[in-house]
Amino acid sequence: MLQVSESQVRLGLSAPDKTEAIRIAGRAMVDSGLIDPGYIDSMLGREAVSGTYLGSGIAIPHGLPEARDLVRRTGVVVVQFPQGVDWGGGEPARLVVGIAAKSDEHIAVLQRLTGVLGDPAEAARLGNTSDPRAIMAVLNGEAPTAPVSEPVAVPIDGDSIAVTAPLPHGLHARPATALVEVAKRFRAEIAVRHGGTTANAKSLISLLRLGASGGQPLTVTASGEDAAAALRAIRAAFDAGLDEPVAAAAPTEEPAPRAVPADLDYDGRVIAGISASPGVSTGPVWKFQREELTVAETAPDPAAQHRRLDQALAAAAADLRNLHEEFWKKAGAAKAAIFKAHQELLDDPEMVAEAHALIDRGKSAGWAWRAVYEERAGTLAQLADPLLAGRAADLSDVGRRVLRLLAVVTESVAALPDHPVILLAEDLEPSDTAKLDPAKVLGLCTAGGGATSHTAIIARSLDIPAVVAAGPSVLDLENGRAAILDGDGGVLVADPSERDRGRAAEARVKVGERREAERLDRYKPAITTDGKRVEVAANISDPAEAVQAVEAGGEGVGLMRTEFLFLQRDLPPDEEEQFAAYQTMVRAMNGLPIILRTLDIGGDKNVPYLRMPAEGNPFLGVRGIRLCFEREDLFRTQLRAMLRASVEGPVRIMYPMIAAPAELERAKAITEAVRRELNVPPVELGIMIEVPSAVMMADRLAREVSFFSIGTNDLTQYVLAMDRLHPVLAPQADGLHPAVLRMVERTVDAARRVGIWVGACGGVAGDPAGAVLLSGLGVAELSVAIPAVPSVKARLRAIAMADAERTAREALDCADAAEVRALVRHRFADAGGVS
Repeated sequence: MLQVSESQVRLGLSAPDKTEAIRIAGRAMVDSGLIDPGYIDSMLGREAVSGTYLGSGIAIPHGLPEARDLVRRTGVVVVQFPQGVDWGGGEPARLVVGIAAKSDEHIAVLQRLTGVLGDPAEAARLGNTSDPRAIMAVLNGEAPTAPVSEPVAVPIDGDSIAVTAPLPHGLHARPATALVEVAKRFRAEIAVRHGGTTANAKSLISLLRLGASGGQPLTVTASGEDAAAALRAIRAAFDAGLDEPVAAAAPTEEPAPRAVPADLDYDGRVIAGISASPGVSTGPVWKFQREELTVAETAPDPAAQHRRLDQALAAAAADLRNLHEEFWKKAGAAKAAIFKAHQELLDDPEMVAEAHALIDRGKSAGWAWRAVYEERAGTLAQLADPLLAGRAADLSDVGRRVLRLLAVVTESVAALPDHPVILLAEDLEPSDTAKLDPAKVLGLCTAGGGATSHTAIIARSLDIPAVVAAGPSVLDLENGRAAILDGDGGVLVADPSERDRGRAAEARVKVGERREAERLDRYKPAITTDGKRVEVAANISDPAEAVQAVEAGGEGVGLMRTEFLFLQRDLPPDEEEQFAAYQTMVRAMNGLPIILRTLDIGGDKNVPYLRMPAEGNPFLGVRGIRLCFEREDLFRTQLRAMLRASVEGPVRIMYPMIAAPAELERAKAITEAVRRELNVPPVELGIMIEVPSAVMMADRLAREVSFFSIGTNDLTQYVLAMDRLHPVLAPQADGLHPAVLRMVERTVDAARRVGIWVGACGGVAGDPAGAVLLSGLGVAELSVAIPAVPSVKARLRAIAMADAERTAREALDCADAAEVRALVRHRFADAGGVS
């Protein structure tokens, strides 16, 4: 059993900051023969990724997993800083426990630390003791620590402020997390009162349990030496919206189930819900059931149960990190952020402390953990606000993830059949949905949930048709019963008639035939019936997709997002790594042009080595070309790699988020300086048109570049002042809004006057109606997702450019996006599915 010796305890030290404190602990670990010196840098790297402050004046710095080979043997050292070191956790760290782990032997020591965490008086004593044996006795299990007590409501005696829960959805996960982060910066005890209930402002779950909906009054009380500063910071955070988009009052309830469109005309039994993800599928239904997890209520050895719980929590956290990384690659950072939120739920101090307290009373680790998370999930589920209640599924997901590692007996029940099915469930947890194979799941239909639920978001990202909030009657359907799931209409049709089946089958056949024809003709150019050509290129995000773009019929790459090289890592890519990636893509294009966009990362992405502060509105902050200027070293390195790769083939370089001529002038000057250093031929330079100021200055900007590329996603949200990820406003943030189309028209006119071409690389370019209208407005290149390349080319080959131009002019005079779409649908009803 791992023991802490007197030589591994250092008392009475001081350090000016966290970095030096970690170095001191690291040198002590080297002296104790635990690590090689290089491991200290990994400990600093870990701190940049995620803080290691536990609470009660205790921090546990340790290295990154990839540096494990620098660990000589498993062990810990304890360094005491009686004056405290600011660890960024809201109070100074006085005990710094450096961990070197080749195995899990150190878990026992950490479990004993949990007892200290629950006893602030004991933590204070150890942080100031002059006797190393006092610390050794506790960490070696020779002296009992006070049992972890039940969470106690934070006292509300002290100064108070009145605030309002942020609109539109109140203290749900994101704003509550923002509040916790602010509260933890202060030593004061901070409480939030809503009605007759009080919550610990430093506990995410405690805040969620308040059930505070948007616009409801809250009272924040703080007591302690920095209480006044804490209240000022919290008021500022509330005024800034707590990471919520500032908006007018919006509905806090899920939208009511939509009426079934009359033209669907189903004969079978229609169960109405809410459309969560588009598409229509036909097949047998199957009820989804998770495994049954059985745990003993009591256990004879509390110490062993404490270890089991800590080990399960650590393993679940690692699993969530891996799941986040895998899903980030599959569906992007925004969708993967769900699993980041789950890590925060898992790390809730009150929930962990209460589970350990139950273990101290003789309960098993599994029983204690299940009791705690089920009680909290049940409380959340009863909240009146649907968005807040929806977080119960997230907490249950996190809880079961840990429980699977603690269960004595695990019985798998109702496994999915080998054939594809329409999946029915009371609700699906995000990790369940993320792991679904679209080839085996025809669609999803849940009794609960809502259009703003994480499950709905993930279903859309995986292109699985889904209907949610269909009510409990959907679970009465027997496994194998025939059904049609209409994700567009928001209904499930049980026992469809032969006519229903026939219409669905006919629709699928037509779609299949059309897609096969498009595949066969994918290398044909997109030339309209009256002889006008539009280039169709592909958007890609990594080297492997370059080959896929060519095989899909792409006539080049209209947008290469270089961010993949910079995300999910601790250090930036060097020039050689970038050059190898760009060179691979250029060669794969085999002479076709490729547009490489320089780095576009903002404050909404967590990139530790950039040291970017969190921003209240990252989409209006340091991102795109602004970041390149802030980190000119990274910008120059990237430009060197791009320009070196340009020797291999036709490379164009594009700058993102240009808002003014001065920015373009500076970017070009830096690029030219780098080019001269390398002595390579010039390349075509272009800019993204993403902000209204770039449109208004397009006549000036056009004289300085070879091309424009319109980023319709960002341009739409900036023009309409609507976050395209907002749960309420997102459906209205449509790139075919006449205001956006007028911006496109103005951009094309400015480009034409000086003889440069304009492309479009946002989502609208791959939209059936969007491809027609952008072409009609004079956009010469459409860059779309790889799977959409054949269909966009086929669509353009089926229309006359003259008709597209006339329709685009009429669209500019429409009132809204819905009217625009209706116009295009009517005008091109026979043009291959334009809608």
